[in-house]
Amino acid sequence: MVDRIEKKKNQRFLICILLFALFYYLRFFEHWMSQYNTTLFALSYKYGFISRGLIGTLWLGLDKLLPVSLMTYKAVYLFSELATWIFVLLLVAVFRQVLEQIDKKQQRNARYIIFFLSTFAFHVFWGDEMFGRLDVYLFILTLLCVLLLLKGKWEWAIVPLCIVAVCIHQGFVFTNFNIVLVLLFYKMMKKNGSKKKYGLIFLVTFVSVSVLFLYFELFSHSNGTEIYGEIVNVSKSLSFDGESYNESIINHEILGKDVYEDELIFHQDNYREFPAALILWSPYILMGLWFLKQLLKNEKKEGLFGYLGVALGGLTIVPEMILKVDYGRYFHLTFYYYILVVLCLMTMGDTKVWDTLDELKEKIRARCLVPWIVLVYPMLLMPFYDILISPAVKKLSIWLFGEVLQ
Repeated sequence: MVDRIEKKKNQRFLICILLFALFYYLRFFEHWMSQYNTTLFALSYKYGFISRGLIGTLWLGLDKLLPVSLMTYKAVYLFSELATWIFVLLLVAVFRQVLEQIDKKQQRNARYIIFFLSTFAFHVFWGDEMFGRLDVYLFILTLLCVLLLLKGKWEWAIVPLCIVAVCIHQGFVFTNFNIVLVLLFYKMMKKNGSKKKYGLIFLVTFVSVSVLFLYFELFSHSNGTEIYGEIVNVSKSLSFDGESYNESIINHEILGKDVYEDELIFHQDNYREFPAALILWSPYILMGLWFLKQLLKNEKKEGLFGYLGVALGGLTIVPEMILKVDYGRYFHLTFYYYILVVLCLMTMGDTKVWDTLDELKEKIRARCLVPWIVLVYPMLLMPFYDILISPAVKKLSIWLFGEVLQ
């Protein structure tokens, strides 16, 4: 249990975290929503059980129920701003749950990890490229799953939450689903009296999401040519100027076209930025590899599998990095995954994670004159973008490799 003094410290800390989130909002919010993200609201089940169609379906339903029209740019913009604040507040709710639940001896470490995660998490959906992106709803649903897993209550609700997520965007399979699956797998390996329960939740969730993913990727484009024109018109009506829409989304989701060749120019940016990003983020990559190696060291069978799941879970993003171009999203998602999962394991009482984190802290103190730089340095490399990773990475890639020739 957390004593009264720690509770007051935690309350003050969470207020500071909220102010930090507000700072990121004021610093990075562009007060504009791109046609890429408004186009997504034009996709709905009015045209069949299509991929990425759930948010548009719910939006269309609300439009019919309410006395005011929601099929406007302003309405979509305001709703996206509301959804982003819900994500922010839900993340703070997860932080609060962590601080209430975690062992007293680990309160300070938990606050360090929470602040570290906050530097990555709060800014990403306020930038003009990511504001209103379907990712924000995937993050909301993932955080709800995390809360259920931390509390150990209503955990079967994870199944419908993940089904809803993959109906919002089938990319959930590669981006956020790893957090849920790894925590379920970890609990299945570690909880002696609940192996069957967590094994069943894991299996049902995995199968349900996988079947839907395959359907959306392979079988949801059958009437694409018939509905293409209408979706283009709806997309235009939702855009900021009434004329814009994202052709790539409609070609891929409605016509089922492969857009790899259309994105080749962006891959050239990716190949230049990726090594630059590895250089700038190398201290954290090395620390992360050492941390995971220590977790796997001298572990017995069940513990080894649990930690191996944690170590390999972040690799679900690799297929996206090979086939797609949103490297800013991918770097953000990778850091987010590992930091949040470690925070969850700490909260679940994993003493090996505690001891390894303490050992890492001592190594940092021994090698760094100003240890706090480890927490502050990532702020200098923000924000993460969409295709471009970040401004600092872009500058270093140009210095190393030159500009991409158009």
